[in-house]
Amino acid sequence: MKASKRSYLDYTVIFVVLAIFLYGIFLLTGKSFIWEGDGLAQHYPILEKFYTWLHQGSLTGWSWDLGLGADKLTTFSYYVLGDPFSYLIGLFPKHSIELGYNLLILLRLYVSGLAFMLFARQRSFKPSSRLLGTLTYTFTGYSLYVSIRHPFFLLPMILFPLLAYGIDHVYRQKSWLPLAFFTGLALISNFYFAYILAIGSFVYAVLRYFKLRETTHFKVWPLIGRLVGAGATGFLLSGTLLLPSLLGVTSSTRATSSFANGYFLYPFNYYLRLPNMLVTTGNPMRFWVNLGLAGLTFLSLVFVLRHFKRYLWLNISLLLLVVGSLVPAIAAVMNGMTTPSQRWLLLGCLAFSLAVMTFMDELGNLTRNDFTVMIVSTLGLLAVVWAANGFIYSNHPHDFVMYGLLLLTLGAILSSHFFQWSQSRTIWTLLGLLSLNIITNGYGYFSPNSGGASAQLVPQGIATKYQKNYYDGAQKYTNKQKGFHRSATSKFYYYANEAKTNMGINLGTHDIMTYFSIENGSVGDFSQSMDNAQFKMNKPINQADSRTTMNNLLGVKYVFARTNQLGMQAFPYGYTPAKRKNGQDVTYRDQSVHDLGNNYPTTVLKSKNALPLVYLQKQQLSQRQFNQLSGPDREQALTTGALVEGGAKRVQTKTYHSQTRKIGYQALADDRSVLDSLSKVVDYRKYGNKTEAELEMKSFQPSLRKNNRDRSVNIDNDVQRVTKLTEQNARTFKRNQQVNAHGLKEMTSDNQNEPITYNLKVNDPKQTRNTELYLEIDGIKAENFSVADKYNGDRSNSIFKNNAYTGISRINKLRSAI
Repeated sequence: MKASKRSYLDYTVIFVVLAIFLYGIFLLTGKSFIWEGDGLAQHYPILEKFYTWLHQGSLTGWSWDLGLGADKLTTFSYYVLGDPFSYLIGLFPKHSIELGYNLLILLRLYVSGLAFMLFARQRSFKPSSRLLGTLTYTFTGYSLYVSIRHPFFLLPMILFPLLAYGIDHVYRQKSWLPLAFFTGLALISNFYFAYILAIGSFVYAVLRYFKLRETTHFKVWPLIGRLVGAGATGFLLSGTLLLPSLLGVTSSTRATSSFANGYFLYPFNYYLRLPNMLVTTGNPMRFWVNLGLAGLTFLSLVFVLRHFKRYLWLNISLLLLVVGSLVPAIAAVMNGMTTPSQRWLLLGCLAFSLAVMTFMDELGNLTRNDFTVMIVSTLGLLAVVWAANGFIYSNHPHDFVMYGLLLLTLGAILSSHFFQWSQSRTIWTLLGLLSLNIITNGYGYFSPNSGGASAQLVPQGIATKYQKNYYDGAQKYTNKQKGFHRSATSKFYYYANEAKTNMGINLGTHDIMTYFSIENGSVGDFSQSMDNAQFKMNKPINQADSRTTMNNLLGVKYVFARTNQLGMQAFPYGYTPAKRKNGQDVTYRDQSVHDLGNNYPTTVLKSKNALPLVYLQKQQLSQRQFNQLSGPDREQALTTGALVEGGAKRVQTKTYHSQTRKIGYQALADDRSVLDSLSKVVDYRKYGNKTEAELEMKSFQPSLRKNNRDRSVNIDNDVQRVTKLTEQNARTFKRNQQVNAHGLKEMTSDNQNEPITYNLKVNDPKQTRNTELYLEIDGIKAENFSVADKYNGDRSNSIFKNNAYTGISRINKLRSAI
């Protein structure tokens, strides 16, 4: 017992020291732990809303603050309701929610280590091995990454070792109650991770069984009964929260996503970049690959793989991880039959740390062959990274620090053997190198000098201020108005063509925009049936595409807009500036927020045509006719009658008569950006390698600058090459005009791989008077540039610019194009 307490104390002290060095850099950078993406848009406003509900004692039921209205339990079960740590936010003052957000991340990280140490205690590893294994598990690259991206993703890092502990407990002929309790906790915490953990636990139980069967005799059916019984009990314990969550998921917008995004294999550059991701951090990688293994972990994996038969079942788990990381279909299965995300690789952290403890226990028994394999593997990794980069080390400088630490760790292990270091000296040296490795790993994400992730973190205190000033205080006006009403933000209110945040849920505006991982499938069906161009799986309504009828149909009475948008941007018809009693527009001065504000006052637009929350229709629409209508016609039809699934008896069915008209137009390609003549090439070079469209020059006045229009440009020395390219562009442009002679059918690029821009010209502009215009586009297909296209585009660009296209330039282009 004393040794056990000492292990926990040692871990706690080391955790505190490492946390200070790791996260202390945030004091220097002035950053919080909140990511400006989902952290600011989802996690922080959701935690603040949860804080409010927690103090109101109302965590279930319906809330009209969540977009069009949503069930609290179903919507928030993915984030906070099943996370025991989230409830601790209630202990903080409201003005310190951001501080609580940060501290709870550190607490989750610390508990993940405690959970692993509890699991490791059931094995016969040395205390020092358990300590190093716990540190590699706690501070793996995945954990460091999600701590600033999706903090609740740390929960499975806590739960998986606890589930493995419960399984081992059953195999040791002890109580199955711990497994039942941890299963219930996993099912409550988050259904998505419960799914991943269920698969991981099953694989662990099978592999562990075959390992223990070598030395222990089991009665198979009673053993299976206890495991299944524990799982069933856990399911019953979690049913209150789990079942509503599952019902919400199966009827959500996520249930319609395509399997593995249509990938049979990942893009080729994914496989090329994968080797460099093993021991480095801070490099952005698609499909959620975040490994960031410490040098000690890498060498431990080499050791156990070398002794494949001795550690057969551990190595089988490693091979499963390798195969799963290479095949999109496996990642999609692990991700709930949806996208090929590699989040499930968090399960590998347990196997990696088991390898570390195994290696540390055998440290004194290493042979020359072991050392040879470790040296060859380390040098082999460096060679593979070099080859995958196109036979060049074009890595970020931080990567070289990580590889240096790998070499130092290898050197320390070699020195401990050949110079016969004492065991304590070896352990302390490896602990020091591991700690330095962990800190350096973290800086790959946290330091602006080591990676790009730090730049995406919100400065301290800004999330709180942004939440408060999102509408510049204009919600004070709308919240005072009588009756129930909804609101929306204008397009480009925050300089984006869509809304991207849940800030409205805490400001009482009933904003129709929501950004949740679980969205009501019926809302998604409605949005798609309206052909809402802004529809996304986790943002089904957004700003209703700023369409007049859809906004009024949804009861959007107020739209928040920047004052400088008035007179410069089209708004839904009938939405005009709200007036105060003195006749002045309702305007609130800009409440500046560092790097996040829109820098203009906010005005409130009001519609007199917005429908109330509840109203009656005397007629119903025909489902058959409705299905044949276009999106704009469907929203118009819903203003004249109700659409009832299966029809309503004794209610008159209305035939909708469309008011829409198709108008003629021409698709005119803009040839100003296309170099299709020698005279354009001359001007292009005169303008400093810019086309007329880029410069938008209507007049020119000579100056002392370099790229004067009247300067001399000679193309005689390469006229043949230039002529060939301009003629190629002219043919492309002419062919594209012929294809689009009767409407926009195809958009293309020139031989510099620059897209040609198009203008749509209405044949009779008078037809558009007092109307809303909709451009319906369907059947969109895109063809990506091939490696040859990218290479030829770069070559054409060099010729037009009169630059030498040297051999090294060609090689570098091929490197980046693959």
